[in-house]
Amino acid sequence: MEQLEVTGIILRLCLFNILMINWISATAIAHKDQSRSLINLGGQGLYNASDDVVILNATNFKTSVYESTRSWLVEFYNSWCGFCYRFAPTWKALASDVLPWNDIVVVSAIDCADDDNNPICREYEIMHYPMLKYFSINAHSPSLGIVIEKGDSIDSVRSNLIDRLETEQQEGRGSTWPNIAPYRNVEITDIWKTASNNVKHFFLIFESTGSHLGAEVILDLHKISSLQIRRVTSDNELLCVMNKVTKFPTLIAFGRNESQRIISVRIPTRQGIRQAIKDYVITRGVNIDEITTVSHNTVHVVEITHQTTIATIIKNHQMIEEQLQSSKNTNDYLYQIDLENALRYSINHEISLMKSIDDEKMKALREYFVVLATYFPLRRNNVYLEVIRDVVEKKNAMTGEEFSQLAKTTEEEMSPVYSGAPHQWIGCKGSMDLYRGYPCGLWTMFHMLTVNFALERNKDVTQTFSRDPTAVLRAMHSYIGTFFGCADCAAHFLEMADKNKIFDVRSKDEAVLWLWQAHNRVNARLSGDDTEDPEHKKIQYPAAEHCPVCRHVNNSWNEEEVLRYLKVKYGYNSIKFDEISASDEVDVTNGNDSRTRLERLDKETKRATAFGWDLNIFDISICVVLYVTSAAILVLVCIKFAVKRTYKKKSHNLLSKV
Repeated sequence: MEQLEVTGIILRLCLFNILMINWISATAIAHKDQSRSLINLGGQGLYNASDDVVILNATNFKTSVYESTRSWLVEFYNSWCGFCYRFAPTWKALASDVLPWNDIVVVSAIDCADDDNNPICREYEIMHYPMLKYFSINAHSPSLGIVIEKGDSIDSVRSNLIDRLETEQQEGRGSTWPNIAPYRNVEITDIWKTASNNVKHFFLIFESTGSHLGAEVILDLHKISSLQIRRVTSDNELLCVMNKVTKFPTLIAFGRNESQRIISVRIPTRQGIRQAIKDYVITRGVNIDEITTVSHNTVHVVEITHQTTIATIIKNHQMIEEQLQSSKNTNDYLYQIDLENALRYSINHEISLMKSIDDEKMKALREYFVVLATYFPLRRNNVYLEVIRDVVEKKNAMTGEEFSQLAKTTEEEMSPVYSGAPHQWIGCKGSMDLYRGYPCGLWTMFHMLTVNFALERNKDVTQTFSRDPTAVLRAMHSYIGTFFGCADCAAHFLEMADKNKIFDVRSKDEAVLWLWQAHNRVNARLSGDDTEDPEHKKIQYPAAEHCPVCRHVNNSWNEEEVLRYLKVKYGYNSIKFDEISASDEVDVTNGNDSRTRLERLDKETKRATAFGWDLNIFDISICVVLYVTSAAILVLVCIKFAVKRTYKKKSHNLLSKV
């Protein structure tokens, strides 16, 4: 009985611990995944299930592109990137256009703006958006794919893809594909030797050197088993002469029991030649229904499960939407949550995405964090940014993963660092998720930094830094050129900065005005663009209703009033802390107490990176408490039964004596 009682107590104790661990794990996961749930609910990237583009994510990426019987053409994109937005219709059109090739190549995409996909985009060295990578048939890890030029139209992208497919065949891959290499023989007597018995009609497409028309038609019709098509380029002069070909393209048909004949092509295009071939074989009894277009959306998109319930997610999402309804009537305010989310995305996503950070990249990172640690308004006297700055200043190089772990460990140590949920905007909220957001937040953040640098809010900065009027602009220039995800946007900014002599500003006030002018130039260039939010038009800022005195009577700018206006709007005192409690409000003065934590944080970062742990102080403390409690209870149980046995033994001896 005693043994059964002990066993029952131990089992109840184990059950209690298991329930406690599950409850704590569920709570932690729910807390960490809450923001992800809201993000997934709010935005779907640039592609959806109605497109012919296969949507990849961190869960299905490697299982799809590796050891596949098909090759993969993947677009790594960023859903907030303006150029990616403009490129999306081209990518969708390409996917539909080459759908008949789906047993050869799959057109797909992965959104690097999704935090869950960040490790994949870093591992595959995605340095700009959009980036196209080709993964060969039966590719194996650690292949990072082959970069394909994106071109500026569907025709150029398709041509680049065909060049890659032809190279693949030349290198011995794709043996089951139709042969798209040019026919090099000077005779046509052997054409049937390589054809299967199912082939009834053989076609040669004569085309100019460098043309992709023949390869396109071959791939378009390769599923019709009774046909075989080859291309002949104009540099095969002897074969052209022998077949009396004098213009390109020319289509010649061969039958097993028929002599060759030149087929009339009404419109000498891909569609025209394809239709001519179909018409020819239909009259000879070939059933065109053989051409089957099997949907290539066979990749199972694994839904990311969350511990929080759907009802909770929807409730939280609705609550945030209600909070953000004020964005439609924001007038001209500066919101702390916009500044913080620009900073958070910059640190946790863009910089962390880098494969390696060294040389000029490390210099840009140092400049950026010197400015942030000095002028960005964060809670706890900005210790979070100071710690990262101090670690970065001691490094000659680091990987993006190491930086990501540094930022994560420091944030956990200083928690809470930020005031609101990630990807939550007020002043920078667009009418749809793909509008405004981070780019707007980044502009806002640098306006705020230039203004408060000019106002000299911090007197304890080094004299060298304080004396250089280009310090903030230099940090911005380096950051955008090095870390900003939209490559074309960055190129436009750097070109404009060079043209307008960004480093020639002579005072801090000039720096404020230079950035204001630059922003208006960008607004003028993007006004009416496809990327413009229809509910937030690109205007010459500030609007007349916000600053009537900023324009002269002739509508030219009154720069003295503009400067005064910018200093008021972007000064610390104008920051609105909507939805932030009084206890959370930011102290805009900087402290110097970060160094006491620096060495320990650096060690924790290295250790966590080495083992890949995702535990914070709270998680570890709970585990320790549970184990100590369990051990204590077991000891007490053992003592109890040891005493009980001794007592019974003594009673028996006394009775026996009587």
